[in-house]
Amino acid sequence: MYKFMLTQSDGGRNVYINLISSSAGQYLSRRPYVLNLIKEALPALKISGQRLVIERDMGRNIGNTDIVTTNDKDSVYYAQPVKTKVFSRFAKNRFPQPSQTLTFIMEQDDNGDYEVLDAWIGPSKPPSPGDDHETADSRQYWETHALVQDAQLIQSKSITKDCPY
Repeated sequence: MYKFMLTQSDGGRNVYINLISSSAGQYLSRRPYVLNLIKEALPALKISGQRLVIERDMGRNIGNTDIVTTNDKDSVYYAQPVKTKVFSRFAKNRFPQPSQTLTFIMEQDDNGDYEVLDAWIGPSKPPSPGDDHETADSRQYWETHALVQDAQLIQSKSITKDCPY
């Protein structure tokens, strides 16, 4: 695994990202400036625990979030993003919205260091239903939220109008 070092925490633990195969790496490949936002947010954090979901208001518009609230009038479909087995919910004819919020997920590795597993612009959200980290809130949240249509590359053969979960 390729580890791109971001910083060292105040407790002396390294914080890194796998830019090649992680969800964070995929997101950063489309929005490389988010890497600097993560570096900016890290020094103010007290890092401890096995798995951390960090939501940080950066105090300024930092980009657009791909997550939108949906209602009965929205045309939605489900598809598997490239390189995933889990279906995501997408909304047609919706557009990214400006956001001041940066969210990233870190997990402690066997050496006690922290890997940034995922990152995005926008508020914290539960994982999609079917994900390894699915929560009790996942289904309810994703019934009223979706990704904008071109938020991620999708496996075209997986597109369906029927909810797969």
